[in-house]
Amino acid sequence: MSTKRGCGSMRIIVSGLTAAGKTTLCLKLEKGLLIPRFSASETLRKLLLDTGDAWSPELDRQRTEQSLEHAVDAAMTSALHEHDAGVFDSWGLPWYSNETAIRIWLESNRESRLRKCYVSYLQRGTPKTFAECASIMDAKDAKSRTVFLMNWGFDIFTDREPFDMVVDCSALIPVATIEQADIGARRTYQAVITALADRYDTDLLPTSGDRTTTTESRDPTVVVTWLQ
Repeated sequence: MSTKRGCGSMRIIVSGLTAAGKTTLCLKLEKGLLIPRFSASETLRKLLLDTGDAWSPELDRQRTEQSLEHAVDAAMTSALHEHDAGVFDSWGLPWYSNETAIRIWLESNRESRLRKCYVSYLQRGTPKTFAECASIMDAKDAKSRTVFLMNWGFDIFTDREPFDMVVDCSALIPVATIEQADIGARRTYQAVITALADRYDTDLLPTSGDRTTTTESRDPTVVVTWLQ
């Protein structure tokens, strides 16, 4: 059976812990594959009439009511059901939806995520210390773990059963600079595109922005593992 698939019929869900690089990867996939992007964080902001940026610890602290969390989950589930193509930036969607989609877990160890978190605040013009970043990151991860265990019964720290692909980018961003973060994000994107093109044929190569070939985008520092 052919596995050839064009971007117009592709749904991709990207999940991962805090500062793994989910949103950056989703933005690149949206631009490169010309498919719409749907974000759980943006959905939460809309529900709260919040106009802040995409990743806000202050916003995350408001995730205390089950009704609000379920509303976000329902909105993301509906978006996945209603669209034949798209990239979905969501922590929990791979577990609580049975819709057909390519589920990607973006793995990044704590040290590399801490560097990304630090750079994220630099880019916003509100720099924080590494200690502050660690506190924010650990609190967000712990809260998300509690929320999903309570609402859906899965452990986001350990359960990878729903995923088709794990992309480990821990070796990227050796130092916490904007330049290294940009290079790491580009390499992660290219590794994902290469893996998808290898599995689903060359129709998946980018049609705009960051155009690359499978040969150019193979990167030994990004480990891609297909689970299914």
